[in-house]
Amino acid sequence: SSVGSGAIHASPSFGAARRVAMAVSLEVAFEGTLDGKVGVSGADPTLGEWHLSRALPLMDQGSTSCWRGEIPLPVADSQFKLVTLQAGGGGQWEPLQENRRFPSTIHNGCKLKMKYGEPRMGIEASADHVEANARVTRKMEDRQGSALQENVDRKGDNAYYFAHTRHFEVPEHAKVISGPGLITGGAPVLIEAGAMVDSEAERTVFLKDYSWSDSTNKVKVYVPVPEGLLPADNADSIVETKYMTSEVDVTINCKPRQRLKIEKLNGELKVDSCTTRVEAHKNRIVLQLAKKRETAWYNLTKK
Repeated sequence: SSVGSGAIHASPSFGAARRVAMAVSLEVAFEGTLDGKVGVSGADPTLGEWHLSRALPLMDQGSTSCWRGEIPLPVADSQFKLVTLQAGGGGQWEPLQENRRFPSTIHNGCKLKMKYGEPRMGIEASADHVEANARVTRKMEDRQGSALQENVDRKGDNAYYFAHTRHFEVPEHAKVISGPGLITGGAPVLIEAGAMVDSEAERTVFLKDYSWSDSTNKVKVYVPVPEGLLPADNADSIVETKYMTSEVDVTINCKPRQRLKIEKLNGELKVDSCTTRVEAHKNRIVLQLAKKRETAWYNLTKK
């Protein structure tokens, strides 16, 4: 359950003057009038184990709307909460029904961003953490057996994924332009904690390109896919097709997931007679739609 309120006797301030070996930074936005400081307390021993007399105050940044500080690296998933520390020695917990939890991805040097009284948090990875993750994906031995490496081995410089094989170096005198929408490769990336964040495995890319042909008792739909997406062997195992009376839904279970959904077909289907043919060597999927009535289709879908 969430901690309540109580008298608080604050410990000495911390911030730029106090540095610890393994630490994370906190940045808290505060709205409203405040006579005192914003602080933090929690279950972790570094935060006083909920003893309000050991709450750690943050430092204001010239106004009461932004508070920052550095705390020793806490245990991942341990609980904490923000507090307001009054000049006279009292204090009050932020108005949340549940305690906050440090993200499972918390690490040395990262920054947590949050707003007082709102549960959603953001975690900004440290530059060292970003670089460490990048080095893992650069190791060629970790790619062996993957579709990416198979494509590179087979096609060399003409591979669809050939950019992954190159070694890039930025000259020291080079000018790096950064700004909204530009990726420079070095800046930390903000991901939200306490909110849904799609990973590469969970993200879905919707396919929009296809062609079709009509015959007496069936319609064929040709769906092109990016080169190298379908494995040479057992490509059928990653393709799922759902045929319904007047629509078809295709999902390719790769990373990221690919999907095509065609609704309001021009006529009803004989669902049990519809079939899917996966042609990896042609980088396409062919949907064979069996018509319930043998009438000509001048359009694939109804307007």
